[in-house]
Amino acid sequence: MELVPIPKPPNLKEGCVMNRLIDRKKNTIQLSPEVSYAHIFKIAFPVILGQLAQNVISLADTMFLGHVGETQLAAGALAAIFYQVAVMFMTGFGIGTQILIAHRMGEGLPRSVGRFFFHAVCFMLVAALSVFLLFKGFGSLMLTGMIRTPEVRAAVDEYLQWRVYGLPFAFVSICFNAFYVGTARTRTISVATLTMGGVNVLLDYLLVFGVGPFPELGMRGAALASVVAEAVGMGVYIVVSLINRDNRDRFRLFSPFPLRGFVFGKMLHMAYPIMLEYLISFGNYFIFFLMIERLGQHPLAVANITRSLYTIFLLPTWGYTATVSSLTAFLCGRKRPEEIGLLVRRCMLLGVVSVSVLILPYLPLHDLVLSCFTGDAGLRAEAFRPSIVAIAATYLMVWAQMIFNSILGRGKTGAGFAIELVTMAIYIWGIPPIRSCTAAPRWPGRSRPNGSIL
Repeated sequence: MELVPIPKPPNLKEGCVMNRLIDRKKNTIQLSPEVSYAHIFKIAFPVILGQLAQNVISLADTMFLGHVGETQLAAGALAAIFYQVAVMFMTGFGIGTQILIAHRMGEGLPRSVGRFFFHAVCFMLVAALSVFLLFKGFGSLMLTGMIRTPEVRAAVDEYLQWRVYGLPFAFVSICFNAFYVGTARTRTISVATLTMGGVNVLLDYLLVFGVGPFPELGMRGAALASVVAEAVGMGVYIVVSLINRDNRDRFRLFSPFPLRGFVFGKMLHMAYPIMLEYLISFGNYFIFFLMIERLGQHPLAVANITRSLYTIFLLPTWGYTATVSSLTAFLCGRKRPEEIGLLVRRCMLLGVVSVSVLILPYLPLHDLVLSCFTGDAGLRAEAFRPSIVAIAATYLMVWAQMIFNSILGRGKTGAGFAIELVTMAIYIWGIPPIRSCTAAPRWPGRSRPNGSIL
């Protein structure tokens, strides 16, 4: 137990929560180990590694395609975000499941965890099949109406026609993420996702460029590499989970449960605001990139590099936000909501320190970092300025996401959805000025707009 000095407290009524926490002799509050820096970092660090490996898929695609050509680099942004909209929509369902699992853990009911996991997997498989059939039937038609540039549209369609085969693997992996974060045992996430990331980087190199006996497949090679990597990641989750007897005996993770409508109803009631929030958030993100595509593939290529940098800068944030939502739900289950504020403040501090570790070296070494995405010196120069805006946004996101996820962890997902709606309204209101600023500047001697997204 960690002891935190406090001033002498006022007289408290008998039976008050604070009376149970205050050590009268030492004049300290006894905090549970769940809100210690060590415990927070223990949960968050494997999730950060997992986020790193998960994002390696889109980052590796961007890096390798950037060295194929500007069209492929530009198309990679739209293709990745289009796929990400579907994945993040279902990630909202996974977060809802995670909150329910963490709450049951806090209540001391681990045997209820397996039922939620089984229902989540069944729901995810049906969703994956539905999205797959929808895209195969109408995907090309949708892209025709969205993307003007024929070359970019053809490259995006080529990528996604193969990429959608990874949906079942990605959706089931979301269920495993929810289980391991909800039970505060996140090491397996890092093992699975690091393996997935390594496989993706290797196959990207072999299939995009056609190394050795492998064919040179370009966009299609990047998509195939990502699908195989997601399948391997899901396989690692299954194998590691089967080896652990605790998963079978304590959580009944792989036990078949009868499908119950009220269980799906409880999960959807918790998750649907988060799902809608993610759909609106990433849908608007996709619309923003469609607007940039109207300016030409060169600005879109610059925007893709900036998006990739922003993803890297935010990696630690997602680890701590997952920790905040999970431990908040756990503390609510334990009837200790008075410790949530301290948990959020400590996660904020750790988040700021962690993102600074990534951002501070980037500033003097930005040209070297940007050269990983493209060999075009002009593209690198144009991408640096918007990357400064991405850095400022990163620090704001650390603070905002910790508070936001503490709200979700309390189970108030409807309030979270309302906050997202307000945020998106402000975002949409700001798009016209952004568009005019993007289109205005021009380089001397060039007819196309400046690639800066500022």
